[in-house]
Amino acid sequence: MHRRDALDKIAWHHLKQLTAEEAIQLITEFFEEPLKPSLQEQLNITAIVQWETHTPPPDLKPGNPIYRPILLDKMKRPFRGATNEYLAEYLRHQVGIEVEEVEGDLPGWLPCPVCGHLTFEVVGDWDTCPVCGWNSDPVQEAVHDDPTGANGISLNEARQNYRAFGAITQEKLADLDPEEKKKYPLSA
Repeated sequence: MHRRDALDKIAWHHLKQLTAEEAIQLITEFFEEPLKPSLQEQLNITAIVQWETHTPPPDLKPGNPIYRPILLDKMKRPFRGATNEYLAEYLRHQVGIEVEEVEGDLPGWLPCPVCGHLTFEVVGDWDTCPVCGWNSDPVQEAVHDDPTGANGISLNEARQNYRAFGAITQEKLADLDPEEKKKYPLSA
């Protein structure tokens, strides 16, 4: 199975499990985010115009088909950088689809400056690494000993903590899913 198809099957599996309230929350988040060109190509003009106002309609109906690409994109996000082996295992054990292997190129993601897992589409874009909890702060990544910023500790201290106990801080460790280390490849 190609990785694109694997991601689609995983997304549909998760979409079917969403409650109406969860779907409304995800669609509402969409109105506060930048619009990715790849998603914009899939959207109905009405959804694009609504996004441009950055305000969801007052009578938002999550079952409306114009929101389906948004929801599917949100369901794929946690899996887009996953290894093919992880996707195949997830399909077998979580989705219930027998698949021998998943094929296709992984996205060219960048390594987290703390743990080295390929978890960032863009470094310095304020995303949080799901493996170690580092928030990609461009200032802290330029000045490795600067503790001020998004993480409250320096990049060098975060690296030491990750080696010691697997997260940038003990507080972050409690919030991390150990499964994430299996999902993302390490940089070479």
